[in-house]
Amino acid sequence: MNLAPSLLAATLGLVLLACPSPEVRPASPAPETVEATDPPPPATPTPPKAPRNPVDPETKAATQQEYRKLALKNDCSRGFKNLDGTWRFIGQSRTPNHTDVLKVTGTRFTEHLTGDPDGAHLEADLSGEIRCLFKNRVLVMIDKVEPEGAYGNTSGDQYPCDLLGDIAMSGNKMLMICYYDWDLRTAAGIESEFERVIE
Repeated sequence: MNLAPSLLAATLGLVLLACPSPEVRPASPAPETVEATDPPPPATPTPPKAPRNPVDPETKAATQQEYRKLALKNDCSRGFKNLDGTWRFIGQSRTPNHTDVLKVTGTRFTEHLTGDPDGAHLEADLSGEIRCLFKNRVLVMIDKVEPEGAYGNTSGDQYPCDLLGDIAMSGNKMLMICYYDWDLRTAAGIESEFERVIE
C-alpha cells in the first residue's frame, strides 16, 4: 500500500505521540557507609551449635554413679567450708528481672528464684542437699521443686558444681560452675556468680 508523503508523515507523528517518552531514572543514592564494628543483624537467629564431643551415655552413667558413692562416703556433715549463709545472685542472666537467693545451712539448702521467662512472671522454690566430693567440687541434690519443672529444675535432679572465687578466703563472693548435663569439660559448665548477704 502506498501512502502519500504528507499522509505518511502524519501517521508517523500519531505513532510517536502514542508512545510515551522513556522516563529518566534518578541516580541511585550513594550507599550508606556501615562501620565494620557494627554489622547488620542476621535475618534469622543463628541456631545453637551442637557440642563437638557429646558425652558418651555409658561414661556419663559411670561418672554419676561414682560421684553419688563419693558424696555418701565423704564425711561432710557440717557442709562445705564457708558455704553456710545466704547468697544473692549478682551475675548476668538471659532471663529478664532474674533474682536468685540461695540459703545454705550445713549440707541443706533452699533456693528462691524469680524472673520473667517468656514474658511471664515465675517464682520457684527449690530445696535439697549439697554434698562434698573433692577439693572444690560438690554434688547438688535437689529434693523438691515448686512448681515442678520451673527454670528447668525437677525433683530428684543431681549435678556437680565447682565452687570458685574467694570463698576459701574471705568467703564473701562465690562463682559456681555447674555441669547440669554431666559434661565435665570446663567450657560446658554454666557459671553463676553470688555475693554473700551480710545479715
